[in-house]
Parts: sequence; C-alpha cells; structure tokens
Amino acid sequence: MLKQLRENFKHLKWILWAVIAIFVLFVFVDWGMGSSRGGTDPTLAAKAGDIRITTAEFQKEYAFAEDRYRQAYGKNYSPELARAMNLPEQVLNGMIDRRLLRAEARSLGLKVSDEELTQHILGIKDPQSGRGLFVRDGVYVGDATYRRILAMNRLSPESFEADTRDALVLEKLNRFFTESMVVGDDEIRAEYENRNVKAKIAWALVPPSPGAAPAAVTDAEAEAWFKANPTSYMQPEKRKAKYLLVETSKILPSIQVSDADVQADYTANAESFRKGEEIHARHILYKVDGANDAAQKARAEAAIRKLKAGADFAALARAESDDAGSKANGGDLGSFPRGRMVKEFEQAAFGAKDMEIVGPVKTSFGYDVIQVLGRTGERVQPFFEVAPGIRQRLQEDRAREEAKRLAAALSEKVAKLGKASDDDLRKLASPGVTFNETDFLARTDAPAGIGFNPQFTEKLFSLKEGETSPAPVATARGEAIVKCVEIRKPGLPPFAEVKARVIADIQKKRQDEAALANVRQTLASAGSLEALAKKLNVKVETPDAFPKAGPIPGLGSPKAVLDAVFSAKAGETKGPVAVDARGVVVFRVESVTPFDAAAFDKEKDAIREQLRGQKASRVLQALIQRKRADLKVEFNKEFLSQMGGART
Repeated sequence: MLKQLRENFKHLKWILWAVIAIFVLFVFVDWGMGSSRGGTDPTLAAKAGDIRITTAEFQKEYAFAEDRYRQAYGKNYSPELARAMNLPEQVLNGMIDRRLLRAEARSLGLKVSDEELTQHILGIKDPQSGRGLFVRDGVYVGDATYRRILAMNRLSPESFEADTRDALVLEKLNRFFTESMVVGDDEIRAEYENRNVKAKIAWALVPPSPGAAPAAVTDAEAEAWFKANPTSYMQPEKRKAKYLLVETSKILPSIQVSDADVQADYTANAESFRKGEEIHARHILYKVDGANDAAQKARAEAAIRKLKAGADFAALARAESDDAGSKANGGDLGSFPRGRMVKEFEQAAFGAKDMEIVGPVKTSFGYDVIQVLGRTGERVQPFFEVAPGIRQRLQEDRAREEAKRLAAALSEKVAKLGKASDDDLRKLASPGVTFNETDFLARTDAPAGIGFNPQFTEKLFSLKEGETSPAPVATARGEAIVKCVEIRKPGLPPFAEVKARVIADIQKKRQDEAALANVRQTLASAGSLEALAKKLNVKVETPDAFPKAGPIPGLGSPKAVLDAVFSAKAGETKGPVAVDARGVVVFRVESVTPFDAAAFDKEKDAIREQLRGQKASRVLQALIQRKRADLKVEFNKEFLSQMGGART
C-alpha cells in the first residue's frame, strides 16, 4: 500500500509548490536585492516593515523551489545554475511579495472559509494520472492516509493547509482586481486581429552595398545635426569604477579535494543522485501551422508505413523532420525523464515498448512519429559515475569560499587605509587578485570582464565619488572590491564627445536614403519582385503566414514592415522599407486572412478575460512596487551568501 502511495503521490511536492506560488509568479517582478546591513538578526532571512521572514521559512520555500527546478532541468540543475538565476533572491523576493499581497487581501476583507479550503484540497489531482490525491472512488482517503501522504513530502497538515489557504486568498485577490478591470471593444478587436489576422508574403532582403566611401561630413553639418536632434544623444548618469577582483579561477588550482571528501559527499547526498525512469527516444516531427494540419498528419501516417516496411528511421528523420534541434542527429532526443516533454508526447513515449513505432501523436507542435530505443528504471547513480562531478563541485565551492575569505581580509585592509587611492588599491594586487578599471557605465550596462551583474552596478551607483565599497560584491569571476572613481551626470554631452557618433549617424542616414532610392529605381525598371531579386542577386523568401503582431519569419518584427504589410492588399508589391542595419526589404502580399466576425464573436469573451487578467497583473505589479518603496527591505546577506545567493 505504501509503495502504491509513493507512486501515486510522488509529484505532490511539485503540485503544492505550484498551488502556492503560481499567483506570485503571475505578478513577479525582478526587484533585485534589497539593502544588506550588518547586525541582522541571524534567525531572519529578510525583513520589510512589519514583515519578518525567518531562515526556517525561507529554507522550506527554497527546498520547494529547488525541487521544481530539479524536475524541470533534470541532471542539468546545479548550484551554479541556481546562483546564475539568483534563485535565493528570487525566492525571498517572492515571499516578501506574497506577504504584501496577503496584507492587501486582508484590507479588502477577502477570506477563505474552512469549507472552501476543504473543497479545494479534495479537488487536487495528480497531473500525471488525473486521479484525485486525497479522494478514492469519490470518498476521502481518511486522516491517516492524508497525513501519511503529506509526511512523505515533508509536510504537516497544518503547514500545508495554511499555505493552501494563503494561495486561495491570493487567487481571490487576483479575481477581485481582474473583475474590476475595464476592457473596451476596440482593445478586444485589436488583440483578436493581432492573433488571428495573418498575412502571407514573399519578400527579398537587399543587404547594404559596400559602394563608395561615404561622403565627408563637415563639422558645421555635424554640429547642426547635433543641435537638431539632441534627444538622440542624451545620456543617463554614468560612472567609472576601479576594482580589485579576487579571481576564483586563479585560486582553483590550489584547492585540493581528497578521495575521502568525494566519498563522504556522495554518502551524505546519495538521495540527490537518485534518477527516475528515463527513456531514450527519437522522433520525426511534422510541424502544423493551422492550415496544413490534414496534410502533415497524412505525411506522418505515410512515414509510419515506410518505417514499418523497413525504412531507416534516422535517414527519414534527416529528410523529413521539422525539428531543427534533432533532425541532424536522425531525430535522436537522447534520454529524458518524465516531465521533460509535453504531456501527449510523454504519455505516448513512456507507454511504448522498446523499438515500437508510435504515432502519429498530436501535440501543440504538430504530429510526432516516435520510437523508443531503450529505457532505464529508477536508480541511484553509482559513485564512479558521479565522482568527477562531485570533485569539481567541491573544488569550485571551496575556491569560492576561499575567494570570499581573501576578499573579506582585503576589505579590512582597504578600510584601514581610509579613502584609498588608486595606487593603494593597485599595490594590493597579487597573483590571485587583479586590479581592473571599467569604462563609464550606465545602470543597465554590463562591465567588460564582469558581464551583466546588477549587484556590481547597484553597488557602484550607491557609492560617492572616490568612495570604496565596504564589503565585496559577488561576480561570476570572483569577489570584487569596488571604488567609484568618477561620476558623469545625466544630460546632453559636449558635442566634441559624441562628434564621431554624430558623423556616423549622418553618413548612415545618407547611405540608407541612397540604398532606398537605388532599390526603388531598380524595382520600377524590373517590374516584379522576382525580377528585382534576380537583378540584385538576392533570394525571394516565401515563409509561413504570420499574425499582425509578427514576427515575420526570417525578418523579425520591424514595425514599419508589419504596418506596410497589413495596410496593403493581396497582390500588391510594397517597399523598399529599411530594416535596421540589415538592408532594405521589398515584399509582395500573397494573401491576408480576412477578419472573421463569427469567430471573433465566439472568442470575444475569452479575450476580454485575458486582457483583464493582463491589466490586473500590471496593477498588482504597481501595487507591490509602491508598497516595497514604502518599506525598508533588508536581506540577511551572510545567510543568503551561505545559501548560494549574491553577496553585496
């Protein structure tokens, strides 16, 4: 009985996490780190006004989040990936947002009764089997089984019911705001047209021609252009930094990990090396775009007949599959567990026998023909298989810890110097510590050698000119001690500073105008798109139909082209239209899906609700943003650092 329960409820933790978090994810905004202050209560992970989130509460939520990502990423999930996603900060920010939203719900008098809670819990189903988790044959499984199911997932009835009640309150809050949103008929029609009114075109892209060297631009012309277009050259506040970087990669070779350390880690974490059932499969995808459903299904059925008659699966996949990711490999998808593929594909693949040809299987992508090449049952990976990865992880973890230790010691030395000069910092460089300098950076810029790092930029913009950060900042390369050396205020820079850019802009405009004029003249003499393409030695593309909002296959979503396409009639040739730096495009409209009034009437209410939901989401985001601005959000930086989060 216990084994059966394990099988039936092994996805419970995933379900519970989704129940609790889906609403917050709906309105999630990446707020970044709150302020980090010393002397924080070690039992708290964060505080914001009256809100207190304990380390125990955070660890419980973080465990659920890690389980979710492990199921999503499988063996590709790692502590490094969690750090790259700033997962600890994401989870903590989500918890703060949920508390703020609960407070808003209380202020509006929104509650969940015991009866509502009971009905919801009894209605929870296993997404794999579709069976009720806590109901069998229409009858509640009983308190003992209920508690046992929760205990298997390290949950108590009290915490599970409290979390579920909170989630239902947030759903009510969402409905409250959604139902208060007003969506006009014009908005609904525009959204319907963006989704359903499609155009099919033939197009040719004429790339920029090297041509003659651009004509010289005089200083007077450049200065006149600069004065006429000042908004194009306005700059935000920018700052320049110099920093010491304790580089993890330079420390790594000195870190030793013994065989005993690797074995001990494996023994202590053996359960984390447990892998569920996996299958090795290959497939042939016949993609469906709406108009070709019957034809693609027929092609899939024909492929099955060929395969059953002895055709080579890999050769047929290379010839016919629409899955660019696996086509070159003969359709081979490698091995994968449950939860990795879409539901219809997964059910067919895991239900197939080895080497059996299955299909056509209809999914949101099209029709699949599947063959399972083999499978492995649930197992714990043996030590020899994972030992190299454990050794590397331990070495990298210890190198990072050593980098933090060295950086902390370095920070103390810098602090004792008072207002450290550039030479002071330069003298502190060593084989494992480098002295570096950035260009002028805006808040959204990525420092060269560091990459996009909000913590680094936030720290730089919190310092006064000449001030050095009191604590290291975590980066992908190691720990950085940052000094702000110069601040450039926002505004229009001197002409001399952007003169080269102004001249380049003028030359680009002249080149674009010349290119448009040349293609326009060639089109007039050629008479057709195909003749133009032949004359200019470019290819005519005939992609699938695309909606009003784009993208145009092969071109993206250039607004000027989209506007021109949907204002033209079938059969009209339009252009040339400039497309960024790629050149100019000329196109012919082959067909435009007419507005379907009957279909619009059927979808109108559903679209209205979707737009109301989107508006409600934006209002809730603004609400959270305002409430966070009113509070002083503080994170326990040492605790987050221990959990693998960024340290500021």
